[in-house]
Amino acid sequence: MKLIKAATIAVSMAVAAGAAYCEPLKLKPASPQPSGLKAGLAVDYAWLGRPPRKINSVTEAKQLLQASAAPGRPLRGLDYRDTNKGDPVMTHPEHYNVAADIRGYIKFDAPGIYQIETWSNDGLDARIGGQKVGSAGDNHPCGSNQLVDVEVPSAGWYDLSMTYFQKYGTSCLMMKWGKDGEKLSWVPNNVFGYK
Repeated sequence: MKLIKAATIAVSMAVAAGAAYCEPLKLKPASPQPSGLKAGLAVDYAWLGRPPRKINSVTEAKQLLQASAAPGRPLRGLDYRDTNKGDPVMTHPEHYNVAADIRGYIKFDAPGIYQIETWSNDGLDARIGGQKVGSAGDNHPCGSNQLVDVEVPSAGWYDLSMTYFQKYGTSCLMMKWGKDGEKLSWVPNNVFGYK
């Protein structure tokens, strides 16, 4: 009888944990709401240099940015499709060993539950409204990192920050979104802004 009771409690706890795990991440609106934003996203870059040196993780990218970041030409949004080998990384002139600190805001036109999907080549730590919405820690080809459910409590602007790195080969950084139950689409550039 004790074994059955213990098993019942364990199953109940697992179900409760699973339900909590599936809860959408609640985003926090920017406070105060910004005004007079410029279109796009601000970015600082750091370049590690030529091979054999290489950026291997988001942690290394953050350390490199802390040591040697410099402002780059702003991003138009998060629409940087997979490049050809040797093409520049976003608005940086180099094509490998580039770390980027990306900052700004993203605007949601309506409250509700949304799905966010980040894509990158290579590493990424993406946050919106205080919640981690994208993570990729290593070297990989352009592709989806994960799909995350978020709760947007009110229409308006939400803080966005990303640490990104590209190691070798090609690069990409993109984002999809969609309201719960709708098909995902690429996030348009006109919903991003920075000071």
